[in-house]
Amino acid sequence: MRKNGLLEIIAAHRTVKDLDELLKRDKSYQEALAEEQSASDIMDSLNLTSEQKKAVDRVITAYNECGAAYGAVAYRFGMEDGIRARMEMEKVMCSPQ
Repeated sequence: MRKNGLLEIIAAHRTVKDLDELLKRDKSYQEALAEEQSASDIMDSLNLTSEQKKAVDRVITAYNECGAAYGAVAYRFGMEDGIRARMEMEKVMCSPQ
């Protein structure tokens, strides 16, 4: 896939500005966010050492980066499928009967 192509520009816009607005209104996401805060509060109450906190942070960061990369690839893949399906539909609709 070409970097900085139209699909990349659309994905960047839709996964930042538009997604932020959608997430503010999404009940499932807001519930997950509340659960994340609850888990964070529990982690804070454990009184971990600085070294332990760094280790936990490293694991959580790695999980988050992997999930974000997966989501970005899946989004672009879905966009490509949608564009491909649209192009195929146009071929069918425009072909002589």
